[in-house]
Amino acid sequence: MNLLHDLYNILLPRKCVVCQNTLEPKEQYLCAACSVQLPRYPIQSIEDNEPLRKVWNFAPIQYGATLFYYRHQSDFHNIIIKIKYYGGAELGIKIGEWAAIETSHLQLAEKTDVIVPVPSDRKRERKRGYNQAELIAIGMGKIMHRPVKNLLTRKGTGTSQTKLGQTARRENTTGKYEAHIPLSWKGKSILLVDDVLTTGATIGNCAQALLAADPEAKISFFSLAFNT
Repeated sequence: MNLLHDLYNILLPRKCVVCQNTLEPKEQYLCAACSVQLPRYPIQSIEDNEPLRKVWNFAPIQYGATLFYYRHQSDFHNIIIKIKYYGGAELGIKIGEWAAIETSHLQLAEKTDVIVPVPSDRKRERKRGYNQAELIAIGMGKIMHRPVKNLLTRKGTGTSQTKLGQTARRENTTGKYEAHIPLSWKGKSILLVDDVLTTGATIGNCAQALLAADPEAKISFFSLAFNT
């Protein structure tokens, strides 16, 4: 098995998602240099920070957190691109695990009963074969020892948020989500998980749907990246 593994790495060497340099045997997805240089978002308080304040424009969120800054001109955006567009299913789960470890000092697990991924457009999910937010949520759930439940659905199909401005993003997500919360999950602390937060519209509208289904729910969020 070791010989086959070594031969595979020679013929198809593993590359860092960010810089594309060959990974060392003990490195996974990101090389040590890129891991250190990741533009982490320096959260001082999960009860009051810029990403959270953006979501407050849409819904009464309890707290919020993110892992790193997302900028199109930075090579680190390759993490998101790989997960979303190039079949990075395993990467999505591993990044979720890493995110939970990196943010363990924020005690997200202690504040969460259930993790709920933001649903993706059904057409795009069928094309990719997965919902990237769900993959991140699954990875986080493994480390946090919290269940992942799909309590939200997206109604119909819509335009991708990627190239829309702030006003268009708000209009594109308004009324797009519906929550179905079983009685056993009523009144719980819900952690919404998404890949990238920009205006807060997606997270905010998901929170609105959850609160419409259960006014006693306590909603918070985690986004892998924050697009400033």
